[in-house]
Amino acid sequence: MRSRSRNSLFVGAILLASTATVPAAAAPAAADGAPADGADEVVVRGARPVEQASSGTKSDTPLVETPQSISVISGADIRQFGLANLNQALRYVAGITPESRGANAEIYDQFKLRGFDAPRYLDGLRVFDSATGYANPQIDVSRIDRIEVVKGPASVLYGQSSPGGLVAISSKLPLDQQFYGAVSGTYGTYNLYNVDADVGGRIDQNVLWRLYGAVNGADTQQSFGKRSRQTVSGAVTIGAGSDTSLTVLAAYSRDPQNGNYGSAPVFGTLFANPNGKIATQFADGEPGDFFRREQVALTYIFTHRFNSDWSFRSSGRYQYASTNLGAIYQTGNPTDATLTTVGRAAYATDETLNNWTFDNQLSGRFTTGPLTHQVMVGLDRQVAHSTEIAAFGDTVNGIPVTTINVFRPVYGTSPVPLTPGAIGVPGSYDAALRQTGLYAQDQISWGGLRLTLSGRHDWADTENGVTQRDRKFTWRVGGLYMTSIGVAPYVSYSTSFQPQLGQVLRSDGSTGAASPSLGRQIEAGVKYQPPGTQILLTAAWFRIEQTNLLTAVPNTLFSTQSGKVRSQGVEAEATVPLPHGFTARAAFSHQTVKTIEDADPANIGQGLIGVGRGNAAFNLDWAPEAGPLAGLKLGGGLRWVDKVYAGTYTGSYAPSAAGNITNTPSYTLFDALLRYDLGRANPSLKGLEIGINATNIFDRKYLTSCYLSSVGWCWYGQRRTVQGTIGFHW
Repeated sequence: MRSRSRNSLFVGAILLASTATVPAAAAPAAADGAPADGADEVVVRGARPVEQASSGTKSDTPLVETPQSISVISGADIRQFGLANLNQALRYVAGITPESRGANAEIYDQFKLRGFDAPRYLDGLRVFDSATGYANPQIDVSRIDRIEVVKGPASVLYGQSSPGGLVAISSKLPLDQQFYGAVSGTYGTYNLYNVDADVGGRIDQNVLWRLYGAVNGADTQQSFGKRSRQTVSGAVTIGAGSDTSLTVLAAYSRDPQNGNYGSAPVFGTLFANPNGKIATQFADGEPGDFFRREQVALTYIFTHRFNSDWSFRSSGRYQYASTNLGAIYQTGNPTDATLTTVGRAAYATDETLNNWTFDNQLSGRFTTGPLTHQVMVGLDRQVAHSTEIAAFGDTVNGIPVTTINVFRPVYGTSPVPLTPGAIGVPGSYDAALRQTGLYAQDQISWGGLRLTLSGRHDWADTENGVTQRDRKFTWRVGGLYMTSIGVAPYVSYSTSFQPQLGQVLRSDGSTGAASPSLGRQIEAGVKYQPPGTQILLTAAWFRIEQTNLLTAVPNTLFSTQSGKVRSQGVEAEATVPLPHGFTARAAFSHQTVKTIEDADPANIGQGLIGVGRGNAAFNLDWAPEAGPLAGLKLGGGLRWVDKVYAGTYTGSYAPSAAGNITNTPSYTLFDALLRYDLGRANPSLKGLEIGINATNIFDRKYLTSCYLSSVGWCWYGQRRTVQGTIGFHW
């Protein structure tokens, strides 16, 4: 058994920093010549300040003038909190049900936004997941410059978006600086390690370059699990600072080990077990389980300014991902009334994913009488193709998979399937999506009024054993009024269209292609930013309805489709700089998500598995700008997640409460950080920074979610972790 306390004490005793990358000594500019986000950051491309966002309208629009809820996570936030993945980055965003699979699946970005799965976009282009299995790319945080969470339907600009919204990620791109660099090393609980490097500069006046990457990994919270990754990215910008520029970005990532993608049984976690609680380090598989992934991507971004009012932008990316895995997993149901042993089964897959995405936009500005128009016309194309060979079964090479005692597990009793064929006759799956969209938008300004009008038409073809063609028009209208005191009430209505490549298991046992998901939202809210300040307060009420929602069926590659789901709630976020170097940030949400129409009457009125009822977060940082403590930063915060719907357990030995609706309990966690810029204390140490990050500092044991509809699976959240980095920049 791994010693957690020994690692924590060791990390806390050494000088470490709170982030994987560190501030720069000078204030660089982005490749387009705009001032950088955070004047002292070498790792931030950032032409946009945190109070401005581009993802909601595909134009740089102040958040206070955008008639939609958008949350921004800057590069400085990623470093400050020592975030290791997108799941962790979204912990502090209102409306998020975070880390669906807890500590068991850090290799995937699994979360809910306003009750729904949310797609990811990188540099404005969709990051596709496998339609049938596990070949889902993950963007390493060493590549991320900025994250914007767009809430509510965004199909009108992106084509592929759920009604809950989307997560827009920006890559680090070359900076307009002669030469810069940063290197850092991190160590933490569970033998976490990360070595990160970032260098770049100017080849000549109009050619910029940047190269960065990381080597990282850790033992997992579950016994004998490990994860490791090597990733590298490079970018070149030609024509920087001119009217015409081209940036080419290449990225490669290899994950030779991806940890334990398992679960713990419901008895001994959510439900009582007379034998006690199951340990958080319980692993349901075998030491020989494997889970490997490889990713390659090539992106281009071309821009041309015709004049000060009109410009053209074209971007595209090819993405490849492959995954192969073989594992033993617990089926969730006890084998007898002692509730000590559960059954197990085996699965194995071999998958590939190829996709091409392109987006072209012509934008401009003109006036008609008292009205100022910021217009955009765009054409995009998305093509995704995934293949999979997979098998699920209860034998490996003809040998039955053994059960496991969850309180005294004995490993090495079952062989691990090295190929799908070791389990039985594998299934072969081939899915493809082709979608073309034509869209237009007009942002109209008249005094304090901001009116956004958007429309889009999509042509989508899906193939998944059956060919399906869909055509759909989506639209959005939003109005906001800016008052002279900084108060901005707004209202918006938007629709979504999402072709789906999943295979549907119908109530009569037949299968077929999934129908597109359609959604609509009405949102009303108010934003407040006092003129001349960085204070930003937002509050919103929303109501979303979605049809044809997909829900995965455990132990299969199929899903079911709900008739109609409604999500309704309120959200609020605040960022408030305070006197004497303090900054406070807060987020709160409460939502009700339930099925309102379904072919099965028993589902009507019930929630969606894995969706919580709300969340809240509060952070307070102190960073004095002068005096003997200048260069120090202390911070603390809490995260609260309301109960999460888990379904109804109907398996063997169900407790007396079976048949009632079950939720995982709410939980509250506390985090802390410390950073210190040694160069502020001693000029000879300029560029050196140290610090410590700790999450779940009171080491609370908690569940992030459970899946009880046909099995009894639960997932523990991450126990206390302490990590840090020592870094140097120039």
